[in-house]
Amino acid sequence: MRNAFGSALRREMRFLATSFWDRALVIWVPLLLMAVVAIQFSAGVMRDLPIAVVDLDGTAVARELTRRLDAAPGLRVVAQVPDMQAAERIVRSNRAYAVVLIPADTERAVLRGTTGSITTFYNASYSTASGAALREIGAVVQAYAATLGTEQAAALAGPGQVRRPPVAAQSTILFNPQSSYELQLVALIHPALLHLIFMVAVASALGRELRDGTIGAWIGGEDRRRAIAAVAGKLTPYLAIFTGWGLLATGYLAGLRGWPVAGSVILLLIGYVAMYLAYIGVTLLIVGLTLSMGRTLSIAGLYAGASFAFAGAIFPIESASSFARIWSALLPYSAFAKLLSEQWIMGAPAMKSAGQLLAMLAFLIVGTGIGLPLYLAAARRPQAWGRR
Repeated sequence: MRNAFGSALRREMRFLATSFWDRALVIWVPLLLMAVVAIQFSAGVMRDLPIAVVDLDGTAVARELTRRLDAAPGLRVVAQVPDMQAAERIVRSNRAYAVVLIPADTERAVLRGTTGSITTFYNASYSTASGAALREIGAVVQAYAATLGTEQAAALAGPGQVRRPPVAAQSTILFNPQSSYELQLVALIHPALLHLIFMVAVASALGRELRDGTIGAWIGGEDRRRAIAAVAGKLTPYLAIFTGWGLLATGYLAGLRGWPVAGSVILLLIGYVAMYLAYIGVTLLIVGLTLSMGRTLSIAGLYAGASFAFAGAIFPIESASSFARIWSALLPYSAFAKLLSEQWIMGAPAMKSAGQLLAMLAFLIVGTGIGLPLYLAAARRPQAWGRR
């Protein structure tokens, strides 16, 4: 068995050394995509989101509110226009994510002790950026309203007679208090990219033997144990390479970018290995059922490519349809995303994440148990070879 494992491992390493495109798939493609994602989110927190202000009041209150909006770290007033038609043109040209309308007589309403109404229009086509701008605008308006209320009360009752509100709400962010998109998204997108490329690489490695008709000479004459060892040896280089990429991704965020792992680094890395093993099981299932490299690659792209959207890490899967919840449960990446959140951000106990590891290993057991015997049987059936 050792000889079969080692021989298959060396055989696959020689292939990767001579095949430029397959080598690029496991080395240069992951490096390039991970670098693009890292650079894209390196700012961490959204700053200077462009907004426009329509000031129909033209008073000191309106000017101070505009100044405070522009001074907020998350906002930048790029235009002050006289009407909503001009503001609409700015939003349609993608120069601003939101428009703040200060209606006429706002200051008069404030001085009379009534409520002035500030209206915000935001572009929901860019929900993330517009949502962040909307929250920042709301915080600025509420803070300025509290200041105006205190000043009015002091003017009427005297400075020493103003009481603080008897009840105040305080919100505290438990995890990721910086609201960093780098920590939230890069930590999830890197493994999402890696598991997709890994599954394609494994599908190519297994399907290539069927397509080229080399599976018979490779394991067709071996007994069952040696054939299983040969398949394991063939896939070991991919598991080792992509585990290294997982280690690099973790080291980049935790070491270079300074986002420490709140829980166990070792458990996080074990999670990477478990995720890759899970996708080995799924790939063996697909290639065993289809016996076609082309079909396996197509299904692998669809299956792994949709993982990020259905994992529940960004979009709440609890409020999704029954199909979306079932599909999420059928994705190993969903379990990994939960483990990553528990260990990297929340610092959950190790036993809490053990269930996610078992869920990923279940994919390996089921997929290998069904797909591997079919794949090994195809090695003895020449009529199954040569399919594209």
